[in-house]
Amino acid sequence: MKTILNKMGTFLFLPVVSAFLLVIIITAVPTTVEGDSSAKTIQKAMGDLYPKAIQTAEAVVPVEVKNTPELETTSTASTPPPTTSAPVITNRPVTPKAQVSPQPSRSSNSLTSAIAPAQTSKASAIIATGKQYIGVKYLYGGTTPSGFDCSGFVQYVFAKNGINLPRVSRDQYKVGTSVSFSNLKPGDLVFFSLAKNGVVDHVGIYVGNGQFINASSSKGVTIYTLGTYWKSAYLGARSIL
Repeated sequence: MKTILNKMGTFLFLPVVSAFLLVIIITAVPTTVEGDSSAKTIQKAMGDLYPKAIQTAEAVVPVEVKNTPELETTSTASTPPPTTSAPVITNRPVTPKAQVSPQPSRSSNSLTSAIAPAQTSKASAIIATGKQYIGVKYLYGGTTPSGFDCSGFVQYVFAKNGINLPRVSRDQYKVGTSVSFSNLKPGDLVFFSLAKNGVVDHVGIYVGNGQFINASSSKGVTIYTLGTYWKSAYLGARSIL
């Protein structure tokens, strides 16, 4: 911008000086100037200044000053500060997780089938133990092979197979799980009320095929069929296994 102003000043100053000199020359030399003689007269009067003035005037060309657009200032108030985010770590080694082999699911049927053989084996052992004492006499309050009453016999047989039961039949009727007559299984305890007053007074061990083993007052340890008489005194059954 300063250079442009200097050039414009020179451009305006030289014509003024030239005009001033021209007036002096015309005033000093009152000669009629016509055609080329006027140019020569002016050139002669100005001497060495003439060509320099012409050259300067031709060299100085008015430069078009263009308005330089001002840069748009962006309001910093409206620009939110840059958000600093946590650096993203790539190619991070991943520790493989221990693979856990899926456990095979067990259905209720398969679980039942796995338990059933154990129960059957236990029941068979109990029945086999009871049959060893067939013929042992009945003894009221007896709990040994020297003589059994009904609850003493049941308690002894189960104890020989690792299962502890209460001493009397009424208390034995309170343990285990209730079983319906139609769902009796070998090893279940069957209870009776021989007095037919609803109070438990006799117990035996179901051996299957509608039969049970017990210590009866008339025959000692023996096997009976659940016929009409026993069914009439039947109170219920309990599963101990």
